[in-house]
Amino acid sequence: MAVFAPTPPVRPAEPAAKPAPIRLVPTQRSGQPSSSAHGSPRVGKPLPLGATLDPDTGATNFALFSGSAWGVSLCVFTEHDLREGRATHEVLLDPRLNRTGDTWHVMLPDLDSTLLYGFRVFGPHQENPEDVAAEGHRFSQDRVVLDPYAKVILNGRRVWGEMGKDLPYGTPGVLGHAATWPQAAAALPQRRGTGAEFDWEGDRPLNLPMEDLVIYEMHVRGFTRSPSSRVRSPGTYAGLVEKLDYLQRLGVNAIELMPIHEFNELEYYQVIPGSGAYRFNMWGYSTVGFFAPMARYSAAVANGGSGQDVLNEFKQMVKECHRRGIEVILDVVFNHTAEGNEMGPTLSFRGLDNRVYYMLAPAGQYYNYSGCGNTMNCNHPVTRQFILDSLKYWVTEMHVDGFRFDLGSILTRAHSQWHKTQPMPPGQAPAAAPAPAATSAAEAPGAAAATAQGSVPAAPLSGGAIVDENGIMTDGAGVPTGTPLTDPPLVEMISEDPVLRHTKLIAEAWDCDGLNQVGAFPHYGRWSEWNGHFRDTVRQFVKGTDGPWASNFASVLCGSPHIYLHEPGAEDWWGNHGGRRWKGGRGPTAAVNFVTAHDGFTLADLVSYNEKHNEANGEDNRDGESHNLSWNCGEEGATSTPPVVALRQRQMRNFMAALLLGHGVPMFYMGDEYGHSKGGNNNTYCHDSELNWLDWDQANADEKGLLRFVRHMIQLRKAVPELRRRTYVQGSEVEWHGLTPATPDWTDTSRFLAFTLRSGGEGGGLYVAFNTSHLPQMVQLPVWHGRAWQPYVDSGKLAPFDVLRSDDRLSEQQLAAALGAGSMWTLQHAYPMLPWSMIVLESVPYDQAAQAIVRGAAVEQSSSSLGAFAEQGAGRLGGWGFFDSQHVPAAAREAPGGSAAAPAFPSPPPTSPGTPRQQQSPAAAAANAEDDPLSAAKLLAAKIKGGGAAGDGVASVGASSAPSGRGQTQQPSTPPPTTTLPSGAAEPHPTSFLPTDACSTAARAWHGAPQDVFADLSEEERRVYEEAVRENERLRSQLGQLGLDAV
Repeated sequence: MAVFAPTPPVRPAEPAAKPAPIRLVPTQRSGQPSSSAHGSPRVGKPLPLGATLDPDTGATNFALFSGSAWGVSLCVFTEHDLREGRATHEVLLDPRLNRTGDTWHVMLPDLDSTLLYGFRVFGPHQENPEDVAAEGHRFSQDRVVLDPYAKVILNGRRVWGEMGKDLPYGTPGVLGHAATWPQAAAALPQRRGTGAEFDWEGDRPLNLPMEDLVIYEMHVRGFTRSPSSRVRSPGTYAGLVEKLDYLQRLGVNAIELMPIHEFNELEYYQVIPGSGAYRFNMWGYSTVGFFAPMARYSAAVANGGSGQDVLNEFKQMVKECHRRGIEVILDVVFNHTAEGNEMGPTLSFRGLDNRVYYMLAPAGQYYNYSGCGNTMNCNHPVTRQFILDSLKYWVTEMHVDGFRFDLGSILTRAHSQWHKTQPMPPGQAPAAAPAPAATSAAEAPGAAAATAQGSVPAAPLSGGAIVDENGIMTDGAGVPTGTPLTDPPLVEMISEDPVLRHTKLIAEAWDCDGLNQVGAFPHYGRWSEWNGHFRDTVRQFVKGTDGPWASNFASVLCGSPHIYLHEPGAEDWWGNHGGRRWKGGRGPTAAVNFVTAHDGFTLADLVSYNEKHNEANGEDNRDGESHNLSWNCGEEGATSTPPVVALRQRQMRNFMAALLLGHGVPMFYMGDEYGHSKGGNNNTYCHDSELNWLDWDQANADEKGLLRFVRHMIQLRKAVPELRRRTYVQGSEVEWHGLTPATPDWTDTSRFLAFTLRSGGEGGGLYVAFNTSHLPQMVQLPVWHGRAWQPYVDSGKLAPFDVLRSDDRLSEQQLAAALGAGSMWTLQHAYPMLPWSMIVLESVPYDQAAQAIVRGAAVEQSSSSLGAFAEQGAGRLGGWGFFDSQHVPAAAREAPGGSAAAPAFPSPPPTSPGTPRQQQSPAAAAANAEDDPLSAAKLLAAKIKGGGAAGDGVASVGASSAPSGRGQTQQPSTPPPTTTLPSGAAEPHPTSFLPTDACSTAARAWHGAPQDVFADLSEEERRVYEEAVRENERLRSQLGQLGLDAV
């Protein structure tokens, strides 16, 4: 249809007489004709913005902000005409009647609610030579743009990846940009009584305490898109609901959805060079509509449903999450939009008021703090109100529980401001403007300057830009555009809004221009932050790297007080300048801890690749982060080499344990719970394939037991309140240890750290240790009066013995045997650890630990043979026995010793709290048997252990020289592969060994104690010992065939 553009206003030579005010009533006719789709248009209301139903008349009211337009028309579409690239009806608004201030409005009675709508906006364009003083304006009357307040957006493509119709785009009268960018329009609100109402059934926000959250970062489509999901509607909100029970069983209580605001998955659509695959915008960090849920994530839309069905499907997902105790957090991208720079498509904001919605330079160039072509002008009064309205809509109407703000530091940057100017028709030049007032942003960076906006005139030929004396764009108050603000208006508004009072707010506190505000984001007592320090520190320490990582690791496990509690360090530019008032005085919940996220390596790839492998992206491996702090455990990529596979399994458990034991709020990425690999690709933004799809067959099989490990670690976190804190631990609650109690090693070459955390007030607590060395270690445990340590978690054990809790993988009988075997160590206040492993021991009453040996012995005796028990229990418990020195390259050298460094937090107390219980000798234990009854199994262990030095807990295990009868570790039948150590690792002593299975207890003492220690054993005790030795030799022979070793 023909488009009649309104005539641009002409500036009069002399001031015109002020016209008499017109009294307007929203329901009075505004003069446009009716059509077959609606009745006679009415004046309408300026608020609320967007399309709403008038409660008094039932008519549909439209309200749109556009401050610099000289004309607006409302376009309505049938879905058929939308696909054909043409408007069905168009209503040209009267600027005298249908405009209030900068808001355009119209009301249509009897409007067919199945229609869609958009706006054609008329105004200047800076590249049009006929438009004077048009810098920063990019109106285009050839485009129909989206309402920023659109609640549902449709574009004729109802299925993910479907192409739009092949039309002659770019020719007059054809709307849309391309088959990948067809014309889009907004759905109309539905009248009550049409079945559109959603029944929330009393659903209310869960308001879970921040410290109780375990966040699961996930992608709606990727979660169920794989055929292995076997859901009815894969890749949709409805499909996600079908798998919520999986998340509930896993134990997570918050999901952080990667962007679900409307975006175009075909934005980058093209063949990826070197492959037959196509490039998609899979992740969605390129928003088209901030009020609209992604329509092609809806099963209802794919099945022909209405816009209201999209909303109801999303609401149902939220309601079902809440029923399972799971909160919903949205990853929102208010830092930029899909319109990009001046080369991008005009979809909405650019064609409505480019100067308002985007951060611009005086000549109209786009600032690019987002790295995506444009930057939203977040602190402009109109834009910040828009963002606030969006957030409140998602909370009040969609019941979401929180938001994670992508590149959140952009929300703190000063906006660009332009003078309110009347667009002029061709041929008229603007009057000369006086010189701008001299104002220096350096005098008060981040604060309002004394010069008011109204007194700062436009610079000559600036086209209305408010600049400083150097011609730099400002926020209208003298602060250069882009300056990080100490009190950003938008962040303050969000923080103080009463509707958002209990909404969770999480900032990614950095942006793409180098601004890093972690620890000092303007939080107003409300915000948490993605803690990148946790990620980097844990990666460095767990792989065993030289540096200050032991003390830093201790700090991040305590909730990163060095970042959120203490004064800023010298290297913290923002914390020492504009962010100084926000630095310090916070608690552990300020930190959202993570080791991996959507951006970067998955957990499995973190332990499998030294380098990124992004060749599948078609960019010659140039894209993606190169600084990954990863280690491949000896071989690059997929492998079946047993030692490498075993080490990777340990490392993944070590990372997960550090995450879930640390204070703060843990978050992990979808698929990491079972070890999903992306083949070393750390930037899979463009792949709609198995790279980004959760593999349900792999998750359900859980062959290596990693998912079970994660589930039990989450249960441990929930069971121990001391792991979920709002305040930092004090010295009386935590004590740091090295290989011996209360002797932590804080040097740069430290590869071991342990701590005890008291809980329960009755002697309860946890002992947690991380051995990140390539050497096995025998750990001496702290002694707590009347208590003993019982094994709980050991990443060095094979599943299911890595977590000693009964379930469908570990029977009660197996659990009893495993606890008995482990307690034979811990009752001697010692515990063996494999290289690169971690343990959790729990404090239990001494008698309880002794009884564990009794129950374990009973299980052993009830087995068909000791050999069967060893094979089913101890053999799996012990894993590989000990680390074979043949797996370490001879070229490895001892790392240089570092000077002792004070721990970042907290300082270790000089002695253990409480009075240590002295370890008894075997003779004393037997003499006091009546007072402290021991089982026959415990007495046997005590007698055999008697050859060691009193108080050692072990007899020369791991000593620098092997005792007589024990030389080099057994050479495997097949030469083992060389394992490449991470930087800084030391070469092991050639005689280093460490038994870890239950049957080797006696054999360990045999090699470390005088032979006459067995003189006091009874005939039955000697028989048990000799049978244990024979079984252990059989086990060692079997493991030797795998290139491993055992005692």
